[in-house]
Amino acid sequence: MADSVSSVEGGECNLAGYLTGDRALLLDVHSKHEVLDRLIDCLAGSPEVASREELAAGVYEREKLMSTGIGLGIAIPHVRLASVSDLAVAAALVPEGIDDYESLDSMPVRLVLLIAARSDQHAEYLRLLSRLSSKLKDDCFRERLFACGSSAEFYAQLIEK
Repeated sequence: MADSVSSVEGGECNLAGYLTGDRALLLDVHSKHEVLDRLIDCLAGSPEVASREELAAGVYEREKLMSTGIGLGIAIPHVRLASVSDLAVAAALVPEGIDDYESLDSMPVRLVLLIAARSDQHAEYLRLLSRLSSKLKDDCFRERLFACGSSAEFYAQLIEK
């Protein structure tokens, strides 16, 4: 991928280093399980992820510990695994929202960003999570994402600096 370290250094959070257009999805799904499976399948097809089974097990194990629904219509499931060669992201916009995601604020989740990192990428992984969370707290940015009508538009908004 692009120079991953520079994608999260400084105050910027540039997803272009981790997210490709084919991994930005506009989905018509109705459950947490459906959206997670679609994102797992999507990310498992990327060169950074060697094992779909390990990715799925890691994501669902993480969700058992605590839901990754952070509120404001957003969920950020995330894992660090030995079978991942470099940090990678898959994103889904679910216009109708997912009621069963168990978000911290109990609101339906409309945006899900799945992050997979190599097990030793702790600092970079935490920087990406932190900067992404901060960026997504911006009401205007979030509303632009929620208003996207196509996968291409969704991807363009996500990678905008």
